[in-house]
Amino acid sequence: MAKKQDIKRVLNQLEEVLETYLVDKAPFSIPENIKELIVNFSPYLIILGIVLTVPSILAAFGLGVFLSPFSPMVGTPWRMYFGFNYILSMIILVVSVVMEAIAVPGLLKRQESGWRWLFYASLVSVLSSVIYGGIFGALIGALISWYVLFQVKEYYK
Repeated sequence: MAKKQDIKRVLNQLEEVLETYLVDKAPFSIPENIKELIVNFSPYLIILGIVLTVPSILAAFGLGVFLSPFSPMVGTPWRMYFGFNYILSMIILVVSVVMEAIAVPGLLKRQESGWRWLFYASLVSVLSSVIYGGIFGALIGALISWYVLFQVKEYYK
């Protein structure tokens, strides 16, 4: 139970810091009409992304099953590396898509829980990029997505 409290406290602190720098101290703000447009269309864009991602996940699982008999040909160190990375990337992708799917009903109703699930999905995506060595891309992507996400946070109550 203590670990759950610690994680929640850390996430709340991160959220406060991001809100301070991406909303309160941001050099510019997204205009209100653009924010409203983002809030209105984002749930539908997320649904579209999920619909397009699920077949890709299924195809990736199928490709993994198809290629697994050939894995002994690449040598033991590479087989273990690619096998572990493949499984980890699939798990992270599925977790991220599930979190986005959970966020959609809340986003449609403009509830804070929907916004929060989308924030958690973005954290999982950043974690995935960092794990695979794309630290610079993860940082840029996180800053852009979090800027937009925190700019529209006030619309979700």
